[in-house]
Parts: sequence; structure tokens; C-alpha cells
Amino acid sequence: MKKTIFTLAAIATLFLGACKKDNNDNNPGGKGDSYQPLTAGSVWKYRNTSLGEGAEVDTSINTLTGTTKTINGKKFHVLNSVTGDETSEGYIGVNGNVYSMYYEAGLEQAVELTYLDDNKKAGDTWTEDKVIKDGETEFTIKLKTTVVEKGGSKTILDKNYKDVAHSKIELQVELEEGEWETLSQLDFYAAKGVGIIGIYTKFGDEDVAKAELFNYTIK
Repeated sequence: MKKTIFTLAAIATLFLGACKKDNNDNNPGGKGDSYQPLTAGSVWKYRNTSLGEGAEVDTSINTLTGTTKTINGKKFHVLNSVTGDETSEGYIGVNGNVYSMYYEAGLEQAVELTYLDDNKKAGDTWTEDKVIKDGETEFTIKLKTTVVEKGGSKTILDKNYKDVAHSKIELQVELEEGEWETLSQLDFYAAKGVGIIGIYTKFGDEDVAKAELFNYTIK
């Protein structure tokens, strides 16, 4: 199983494609005021769990390499992600007040996913359209993002984090003209000075996967 923090975020998009086809001693306070530290050599370790029948657990270790890549005119920082004996590259960006990740959607192109806009307040919502290619077929999905809470706390794996932003991303498809339905949901939790502390994925009303931070080192 390979569900790093990046491939976990891609799960919901993969579901859409299938439907179209029919440190325990770390200080939880962190360092700095950003929801995503970007210092080279910083490390985040996640416990990744697939839920339901055949549930599996593994871990991934994400390390900021110190290199950057420009994608669609935006600056992304390169993460080296190791899960078991597999190594992959991920990209995370902080452009202005916008936090996003760029990952392979598992179809024919990569997708930029904005998970937080620090200019938004709790209750604010925005929507982005994304065109997904599946073979010779193209279809549009909507990403509806809501800031659920800012400045709260969250306990993950017996560790309490402060100054947490919680955002919810609903992946929607058009069933009929003008009628959109949510198929999948991603809940992101990011703590100031720490980064992403948890991602929880639902398909319909069913919890399908989660990635939870259990250790980190911010340089």
C-alpha cells in the first residue's frame, strides 16, 4: 500500500475517475506563524491508514529538500516522500496566503489542490473548476473549499496541537445541468509552525483513509 500524504489527497480524484468509467517528544506548538514551514531539512512523519475492508496501515516520511519548482507560474517546494521501499516526489506551495499541493491525480495529469487561504475567515467558501482527463474523455469537477475553523485545537494520536486551521474540500460532479453532487470530501488540519497534521478522506458518508502526523522536526 502506498498512501503518502500526497497520494491520500489523490484518492478522491481516483474515485471520480472510477465513477466516470462506471516525534513523540516534539513540541506541538511548533515554530513560526506559517501553517506550512518551508525550511530545508524539515521532516514530517505520518501514519497512513486505509479504512474499511482490508484496512492497512503504513508510514511515510516527508523531507523538504530545499529545492523549488515553478508550476503554472507558482513556486512549489519539493518534498522527498518515502513509504516502505518506495520513494516519490511531492510539491507543496505557499504563494501569498494560499497553501496548496500539487500531485499526480492518477489519471493523465497532475492536479493543484488548494487546501487553505489564510485570508479567509471561518465560514468562508470558494469554488474552483478542474478539468479531468480520463482516456479520451474530459469532464469537469468542482472543488468546493470551506474554512471550517481557524485558531482552534486538534488532538491527533494523543498529541494536542494549537492554532489549527481546519478546511473542508468537497469534490463535486455534475449529475444534470446545473445540479452538482458531492462524491468525496477531504478534511485538512494544519497547525501554525508545524504544517499539515492530518488529512481525512470520505467517499460519500464512508471514511476511507486518513494520514496523521506522529512525529516532526522543523529546522
